[in-house]
Amino acid sequence: MLGAPKFGSKEDWAPRLKDSMDTVYNYALHGKGAMPPKGGSSASDADVKAAVDYMVNAAK
Repeated sequence: MLGAPKFGSKEDWAPRLKDSMDTVYNYALHGKGAMPPKGGSSASDADVKAAVDYMVNAAK
């Protein structure tokens, strides 16, 4: 999807993880490029951050 990193792919996630986790959370919460805020969902901020943590941990 428009250059989104694949789940579990260390290679796809590596460039994104050069940023701080606060920056990664900010992109997920507020959007970046073609990605809408919260991926277009109505999830809470805490749920979005938990999803980011899950995806990041799978790529380590």
